[in-house]
Amino acid sequence: MREKIWTAALAAVLLLLPAASPAAQKADAPAIDPVAMQHLTRMCDFLKGLNAFVFRAEVNVDEVFQGGLTLQTSRTETIAVRRPDRVRADTVQDTEVKTITFDGATFSISNPTRNSYSVIPAPGALDQALDKVLQTYGVTAPLAELILSTPRESLTAGVLSGVYVGLRMVQGVPCHHLAFSQKDVDWQIWIADGKNPLPRKLVIVDKTLVGAPNYEAMLVDWKLNPRLKDSFFTFTPSPSATKIDIIPLAGQQTVSP
Repeated sequence: MREKIWTAALAAVLLLLPAASPAAQKADAPAIDPVAMQHLTRMCDFLKGLNAFVFRAEVNVDEVFQGGLTLQTSRTETIAVRRPDRVRADTVQDTEVKTITFDGATFSISNPTRNSYSVIPAPGALDQALDKVLQTYGVTAPLAELILSTPRESLTAGVLSGVYVGLRMVQGVPCHHLAFSQKDVDWQIWIADGKNPLPRKLVIVDKTLVGAPNYEAMLVDWKLNPRLKDSFFTFTPSPSATKIDIIPLAGQQTVSP
C-alpha cells in the first residue's frame, strides 16, 4: 500500500547506493506468505485485464480528536475507470457531494454543494496523471492503488510482511483474507473466491497517528467492462460556479502541458 505514488527522488537515491550482497538482499526481502501473494497477484492481474469497471465503496474512517475521542465518519464513493486514461469518482459525505473526473488531459474537482470547482492540467495516461497531481498538488483519487495499471506493484511497495488468514465471508461472499504490514500502516484485503477475484473489503490502520485510526471500505456493486462514453468523464462547469485555483505544494512548480 503506497504512502505516495512513485517518488523520483527515491529512484535517484537507489542509483547511488552500492549493490547489496545476495545475503543482504535475502535478509531484506519481505516475508510474504506465497499463498497471500498468489491471491493478491491473481486479483491484480484480473483488474489489469479489465478494459473498464465501476464499483461503489462504502467507506468508514475513524477521526481521533484532542483528548482521545474517536468518532467515525462515513461516505459513499462511486468509482468508474476506463483504461488507459479515464476515471471518475463521485463522493457523497453527509450533505456534501464532490466529483473528480479525468478526461485524458485534465483533472477536474467539482463540488456542486458549494458550487465550486478546480482544474488541474495532467495530460497522459492515468498512472502518470495521478503521479503528477499527487507530487505537485498533493491531490489523490479515492482508492487509487486499485485503479492503476500496475496495482500489485503499488500495493506491495513498502510491505514488510504478509500472511494468508483464510477463507472468510464478506456480505455473504466467500473471500480470501490477506493481511500485510508496513512501517507506518497495517492493511487487510478480502478478495472474492471464484472466477472473478475482486476486492470486496479493505481495512487500513495508520500506526503513526494517535489511537491508530481505521479506514474501512466495503467494495460492492462491481460492473465489469461496461460501456462508458467520453461524455461521462467530461466536466463542464456551471456558468455560476466559482473556480478555485489549487496551489502547488511547497517547492513544486507546475508544468505546462
